Amino acid sequence: MKKKLIGILLSVSMLAAALTGCGKNSAPAQESSSAAEDTQQSEASQDAEAANDAEASTSSEGKTTVQFWHALSGTNGELVDQLVADFNSSQDKVEVVATFQGNYAEAAAKAEQAIFAGNAPDILLVAQDNVGRLATNGVFADLLPFMQKDGIDDKDFVEAFVQDAYYDGALVDVPFGRSAQILHINKSILDEMGCSVPTTWDELKEVALKCAVVEGGETKQYGLAIPFDQWQLFALVQQAGGHFFNEDVTGLGCVEDGTAKEAFTLLRELQEAGALYYADPANDQTGSLFTSGTAAMMINSSGGITSNTANIGDSFEYVVSPLVKGKIASMPTGGCGFGILAASKNQEAAWEFVKWYIQDEKGGLAFVLGSGYLPFTKSMTESSAIQDLWSSNENYKIAYEALADGDDSYRIANLTPVITEFRTCIQAIMLDKQDIDESLATFSDSVDVILNE
Repeated sequence: MKKKLIGILLSVSMLAAALTGCGKNSAPAQESSSAAEDTQQSEASQDAEAANDAEASTSSEGKTTVQFWHALSGTNGELVDQLVADFNSSQDKVEVVATFQGNYAEAAAKAEQAIFAGNAPDILLVAQDNVGRLATNGVFADLLPFMQKDGIDDKDFVEAFVQDAYYDGALVDVPFGRSAQILHINKSILDEMGCSVPTTWDELKEVALKCAVVEGGETKQYGLAIPFDQWQLFALVQQAGGHFFNEDVTGLGCVEDGTAKEAFTLLRELQEAGALYYADPANDQTGSLFTSGTAAMMINSSGGITSNTANIGDSFEYVVSPLVKGKIASMPTGGCGFGILAASKNQEAAWEFVKWYIQDEKGGLAFVLGSGYLPFTKSMTESSAIQDLWSSNENYKIAYEALADGDDSYRIANLTPVITEFRTCIQAIMLDKQDIDESLATFSDSVDVILNE
């Protein structure tokens, strides 16, 4: 496995650097943190990381020590610390030590380096985009035997959240904080302009143009705001009826069938009309434009519902809806999962924490309620806490129901370097205003090399 890891560490590090250089996406506040938060907590974690690589697995209290590396900071980092404390105090056999390791790409890269060095953590929280690469390289242990031993049915997981969690018959990670991509709407603006909530591409374009206020070539109010990220473009390609990769994963199906061009053309038309705010990653104001009432709609994660609700207050009527339909209704899910590493010397102890998170109300349920992420098991949706939440704020229920259109089929083992090239393509088209056809051709050539080397 070491030989395999050497080949992928460079590409992971490059993506981590690219993401850091571009700044954090505003989507959602719950899934990313400010650069300042990441820097402060990354520095604070360096000393803790040095302690993590010790061979000893027994604490001074006689408990088995389990190292849990994660990528959540801010409010969500505090929630992780709380649930870990609750688990540790709930029993006397296992002591989990949670360590922030930077953003998702950075945490994955550090884990791979630690595995190579022989001092891997026991549990790793990872963005779903990274699961395929890690699983293919044997990083994760199979969780199914642990679940079967303790009578936990993997069919209880929400299907959209585990589509990309099975590899060669093994379940390599389980949901931690998962989300849907949805349309956030300032219904007060739509009502004022006589618009209904859009359900199709044509309606989205019509409403965005009608709700935009452009004076003297300057946009005073946007019809639609979208952060700089590949996630929203994956969704548009899927809605156009395309598949990001071709059937044998040797090239970009979305370029071959024209659906990538359809997606970018839609965005560019709105952008050129002054109706679309498309974020510069160095100064992303997507979320603040929406919550301040300067954007009528926003395509972003359901993970932002909680913070949006708090920031908006009573200033306007805030509703959400599933993403609009193109040729089909389709939406990639978001967020992160966590798994036990194959290199862990404490797999049984690590499973005790994972099992507790899945089952205990102070674990996953508490994190869902505190963070705004979506319930990840069907039994969780039936709990009184989730039912009360949905009754008090229907936006959460609408976001959960949007998972019916979830499709993560674009996630392949070597997705990381493809995303790096895709972000370059997005930058060229949406920010540098370069020709769509030429930019997609350059992107396609780069990906052909990646997929066929």
